[in-house]
Amino acid sequence: MEARFVVRERLRLLSRAIDAEPDRPALPVERATRRDRPAVLELDDAAFTTFWRLGALGLRDALDATPVRQFRVTHDRSRGALSGYAITGCASAQGYLQRIAVHPDAQRAGWGTALVADALHWLWRHGANRAFVNTQVDNDGARALYESFGFCELPAGLAVMGRSL
Repeated sequence: MEARFVVRERLRLLSRAIDAEPDRPALPVERATRRDRPAVLELDDAAFTTFWRLGALGLRDALDATPVRQFRVTHDRSRGALSGYAITGCASAQGYLQRIAVHPDAQRAGWGTALVADALHWLWRHGANRAFVNTQVDNDGARALYESFGFCELPAGLAVMGRSL
């Protein structure tokens, strides 16, 4: 604040313990390849408002944000397109559901549930004992999804800060 940064957005921060092997996803989730990246960016643009879209550089930054990571996609065969993607990271014993997106045309079909289940199972296999995720304050659907997996909102939350130059 002293450097003239202002709050641009507030986020919910949720966390849960990973103390037992999580269930595996009910729908197929597979490893993303470099060939998937254009479709992932297209899906990201459809799933998020302009402020939250990653773009190619943001995707690279998200993939490089933690020492160990997993990049996964889901395919809706009936649409012939990607239905969702997730980037999950691990640093020490802390896990992060860094980015989860489901195409608007594929929402409410279980793809988000599959991506979260896959992420939690991967974190458990990599020795994480706690997982964190954040979402926009007004994204009640995402909050409900995370809470269905046992995530609880932390009181502090997060603030996205910005400053005009």
